[in-house]
Amino acid sequence: MIVITGASGFIASALIAYLNEKNIRDIVLVDNFSIPERHKNIAWKYYLQIVEREDFFTFLEHNYTDIQCIVHLGTKSGYIHNDWKKNSEEILDTHKKLWKFCALKNIKLIYASSGAVYGDGALGFKDDNLTTFDLNPSHPYARVKLEIDQWSLHEKDSPPFWYGLRMSNVYGPNEYHKGANASIVLKAYFEILEKQSMTLFTSFLPDIADGDMSRDFIYVKDVIKIIAFFIDKHPDSGIYNLGTGWNVSYNDVVNAVFEILEIKPQILYHAISSDLKNNFPAHVALDIQKLRDAGYEESMFSIQDGVKDYVKKYLKRGEFY
Repeated sequence: MIVITGASGFIASALIAYLNEKNIRDIVLVDNFSIPERHKNIAWKYYLQIVEREDFFTFLEHNYTDIQCIVHLGTKSGYIHNDWKKNSEEILDTHKKLWKFCALKNIKLIYASSGAVYGDGALGFKDDNLTTFDLNPSHPYARVKLEIDQWSLHEKDSPPFWYGLRMSNVYGPNEYHKGANASIVLKAYFEILEKQSMTLFTSFLPDIADGDMSRDFIYVKDVIKIIAFFIDKHPDSGIYNLGTGWNVSYNDVVNAVFEILEIKPQILYHAISSDLKNNFPAHVALDIQKLRDAGYEESMFSIQDGVKDYVKKYLKRGEFY
């Protein structure tokens, strides 16, 4: 049995679809299922049981002998929340409780960390332990994710295998409910269709042109294949970057959407707000050598191929994964 938290969310629901494609159906879905706009994410999927979030640990106590792995993707993610102190405490406390349960019951644990822990990128983007303890991001979401990683690395009693996956800038089907936290690809698709143009931030650095700041954009189909690798295999426990290893500019992402839509590119720029500048490094490319050394050999979608697949197979058709 595989237990997946945040099951009606973006990445988790795509993971369920992928596991179903591999004829894996002994899956338990955990989430707050009272959010109607996320119901389509789990429609037509095969699973054993749905568990409401408040019943999660009761379910674990009664069923732990059947559980092979827990994939903990349920969190109050993103950058737009009002009460960060309360949210951070809840996120950290849930992780600690789940970690200790998996350690006690000998269950593999995979959890979602975040590429946001690298902050302004001054220390690079390498997922080694030494760097992890030197990082100091400013945003509260990044800080709690980093605290989780640091706490996990310090713990002597741990699950038999555990993996903290640092992912960010994920795009793809089933993110439709995310609103302001949706990917630049989804935002570009709708804005371009509506206005025949797209708006990006101006550069606040003198040596970087507008729109040429870059990120490690990863298609959700690559993300779920990597998570499935960690479910199935047993590399060394620890923190792993989950990215493509290369950076792509915002201009290139948006131009890829224009190309697929066959609309002449028109990109407008406006100033970035001052509160975002400290969380907005110029370039991000996650170091994935540790992932490769662990045995993951699959190639990744290029931004052009990922956007093409997303737009043609899902957005234009109104499809879910």
